[in-house]
Amino acid sequence: MNVTELSVRANILMSTGDRAQVLDINANEETVRVRYLDALSQPELVDTDAWVSIDEVIAIDEGTHVEGAT
Repeated sequence: MNVTELSVRANILMSTGDRAQVLDINANEETVRVRYLDALSQPELVDTDAWVSIDEVIAIDEGTHVEGAT
């Protein structure tokens, strides 16, 4: 996904299947700081935040509609 397509507070889907909310964007490093909303394989990540590569973001989650890489 292109970092310019993201905005702070956007909900996203990650390559791991996790759902997260974007807290901050570092376009120069192509990383985003996210807060995990749902973590399938590691439930302990929920309500924590971390910097992740933009390559880990596969789509913007808009509720019933998902916009992203296919």
